Amino acid sequence: MAHSHMRVALEQGEPLSPDQLLDIPIFQDIPRSLLEKNRGAVVRRRFEKGDLICREGEYGSTAFYILQGRCQVFISSPIAHVKSRKEEGAGVGLMGLVRTFTSYLTGREEDPRREASQQTYIPIDAPIDLDYHHPVGELGPGDLFGEMTCMSFYPRSATVRAVEDCQVLEMLRNILDFLLKKSKTLKRHLDEAYRQRAMDNHLRSVPIFAGLTDAFLDHLRQRVELLRLDPGEVICRQGEAADSFYLIRLGFVKVAQQHPGGELVLAYLGRGQYFGEMGLLSGEPRTATCTALDHVEVVRISKGDFDLMMREFPDVRVHLEAEAARRAEAGERMARLGPDIPLDDFLGQGLMEAQDVLLIDLERCTRCDDCVRACADAHDGITRLIRDGLRYDKYLVATSCRSCMDPLCMIGCPVGSIRRKHSLEIIIEDWCIGCGLCARQCPYGNINMHEFGERRGEGEGVAGKKATPLKKAITCDLCTGLREPSCVYACPHQAALRVNPRRFFADQLISIRSPEATH
Repeated sequence: MAHSHMRVALEQGEPLSPDQLLDIPIFQDIPRSLLEKNRGAVVRRRFEKGDLICREGEYGSTAFYILQGRCQVFISSPIAHVKSRKEEGAGVGLMGLVRTFTSYLTGREEDPRREASQQTYIPIDAPIDLDYHHPVGELGPGDLFGEMTCMSFYPRSATVRAVEDCQVLEMLRNILDFLLKKSKTLKRHLDEAYRQRAMDNHLRSVPIFAGLTDAFLDHLRQRVELLRLDPGEVICRQGEAADSFYLIRLGFVKVAQQHPGGELVLAYLGRGQYFGEMGLLSGEPRTATCTALDHVEVVRISKGDFDLMMREFPDVRVHLEAEAARRAEAGERMARLGPDIPLDDFLGQGLMEAQDVLLIDLERCTRCDDCVRACADAHDGITRLIRDGLRYDKYLVATSCRSCMDPLCMIGCPVGSIRRKHSLEIIIEDWCIGCGLCARQCPYGNINMHEFGERRGEGEGVAGKKATPLKKAITCDLCTGLREPSCVYACPHQAALRVNPRRFFADQLISIRSPEATH
């Protein structure tokens, strides 16, 4: 795939020689021999006003550095949730017992989960964040964007269009990696750009920090430390003394605890999220290990500045303490959910990772598919479950969201729109751009891409590609607002069950042995 992207770049851009590159300040710390070895890995591309440079949701393997001109960066997908509206009149199916819903897009004000997330800025793969209510920004000379797409092959997080004639460098990962590690000029520019243009919005995008004053942000501006970490590098370790608070600038961080039975993943955190507050507030050792999942940048705030922030802003302390308590409670709940069930099949089918599964008792089930039809009827004809999947003993684990303890679907979202609530339910936020990465990463096929028939209005895309249909990711919502999931309610034989698999199988199957054990 990388080779095909290189060919596209070479066809559309002007390859620069080592001499030409060394005339550009950010390349002056890069050895000529390296540039000679990687001829063709950097091209100069010229865009006219109105040209698209990259499109949100598309995959790529290159990053861009603006030499001349200004660009507009924006999210074209509507900022809205996928929601279902109950239709008026009689129900359908099953003697009219199942209500019909219509899928539509709803703004944050209408969404009952609005208290779960009040971010005012949307994180993107650029030196700025976008305002939630008007997701449009501007980039200019010296700005680097597409870094995470280039380094970790994530989808583009936003669309970038030239607002005047522009010259842009497009580079492959090997060159970008050397620049980020070796170019003092680029590092100084990126750090200064973050401190002056993005830090205020980055901090204030976290709701509990929205009340920080300009004076305090000015105090922090030159005191924070920007750290870059490689995949697998430990940022802080369980049991160590807490000495810093961290805010994620780029990439994804895994938060995990070590238990006698192995590692328990508590969360995957992305840009705009934070960690490290629990130990600082309690004065106790770290309760979890935080590790870079990919190429990560974090903003480190020292214990002294964190303590000052707690003293100066009591409301921030109250909110942080409440958040720390919720995180601690969620971690304890997850640890309690895993009884020691020595069943190889149970583990092998991934059920130990699940927190909420739809089971079908195959001895009761008559294969009438009423559960599937009920789900479709309740969601405008689009079912969110499939009556197929893994088997364990007499139970079928249907294809429906499991609320996994280690939710791989959350890794890599370019705008951080999929996350886990403290109730451990997986939700998809309203700024989803429809790239489909979460659906592809779900090991169980439990996230679907819902197409609304709208198409982006930019005409032809980059490299002559046509615009794709506009989509949003959807997953099982447990029929929020109803007494119970429609699939469970509709089953005439009580064969459909929504359960926590560890608790259920501990109670129901404790006497079951593997075939080998019975011989």
